[in-house]
Amino acid sequence: MGKPPAALGWIGRDLARVPWLRHRSSHPLWIALVGILVALSVAALRIDILRMRYGLGKALETEQALIEERRELTAQVRGLRDPARLAQLAIESGLGSPERVIDLRFDTRWRETP
Repeated sequence: MGKPPAALGWIGRDLARVPWLRHRSSHPLWIALVGILVALSVAALRIDILRMRYGLGKALETEQALIEERRELTAQVRGLRDPARLAQLAIESGLGSPERVIDLRFDTRWRETP
């Protein structure tokens, strides 16, 4: 048979014969190093979570400010489109009522004859 794949290399292996695992005095050092690495990883993860929450809070504040600005701008546009205001501006500009209005939808001159 050939060599086992690398992922299966530890299956069925006698760990007492692995050279770096034979020295029992080195186990506490490795455990301490792994523990410190895990603790640092957890601390880094918590800091990233805090940064993400802070960014989310700022994004929500920005969203609320933009929603409020949109409401104000919508109110301004509606005020500018007010027919009474437009009529007053037309009178102030010297525009008068039209003498004649041609509605192209009902004017027979503009219709196609079948």
